[in-house]
Amino acid sequence: MMIEIDENIKGKRYKRLIDWLQKHCDYFAFVVNGQLMDLEERYAFIETIDEHLMERKVQTEWETTILSGGDIVHVYYFQLNNVTKDFLKESATSLFEWLHPDLPEDLMFYQNGKCVLAVCSHEKYFIVDEDFWNNFQRNR
Repeated sequence: MMIEIDENIKGKRYKRLIDWLQKHCDYFAFVVNGQLMDLEERYAFIETIDEHLMERKVQTEWETTILSGGDIVHVYYFQLNNVTKDFLKESATSLFEWLHPDLPEDLMFYQNGKCVLAVCSHEKYFIVDEDFWNNFQRNR
């Protein structure tokens, strides 16, 4: 069961959460507004993890959002490994910092094809699998 949390995970706790996610998840994704310039142009720093890109999909919905009116986004899916973990930890200091225009938005993490954590940055909340979250909390 997914639960909603409105606490911004910051600093050392953010880094611990990213470490925990990397140990338990296969891949992650983030969203770039389809109306914006291409990811590679807007976020040149992402080139450091380009070789870990699994796929890029044009989507109208994802775990935290359903768009209307013909709007689209590009969702970029990356392997979650030591390189991409370090990228996530170095690019931001909190979950809600993943926000346009400085960063891509709405981080999502997957374990065996199932989303276990999804952030809605601009609304300042995330949803997380309750068991996954409880295990993270217990293993501080």
